[in-house]
Amino acid sequence: MKLFTRHKTPLPAERRMAGPRVRVDCMATLLMPSGDRPGRLFDISTGGARITVEEPPAKGVSAILNWGSQEVYCMVIWSKPGMCGVEFDKPISQAAVDKLAEEAPSGPRLVYDAGSPATDANATPQPPKRPMFGC
Repeated sequence: MKLFTRHKTPLPAERRMAGPRVRVDCMATLLMPSGDRPGRLFDISTGGARITVEEPPAKGVSAILNWGSQEVYCMVIWSKPGMCGVEFDKPISQAAVDKLAEEAPSGPRLVYDAGSPATDANATPQPPKRPMFGC
């Protein structure tokens, strides 16, 4: 009975992920004919990555993502101020993801409130009154 068959609409490209992402923190560069864009890898999976970059390229731009000794052809699938997401033309190995996670781990990005009072060097460090998470 086709009446009850559910038609699934594919997710838009910016909502799809090839696999679980791993948070990392390392220098990276998007190499493009219009000019290179230095930035930092924020997270990565076998199928793509999120890069923080001062001037992110527009959605649909092809590039080469370069970090360490790795170079991967990719396409920007979403872009917003300060960051963009890329999808790799060919998936990278899980071993490459694991190696990067080991070499450039990223823990919680805890930022202390600038409004908290300065502490004495000999005083016991106190947790911030308002922890804030940011990039």
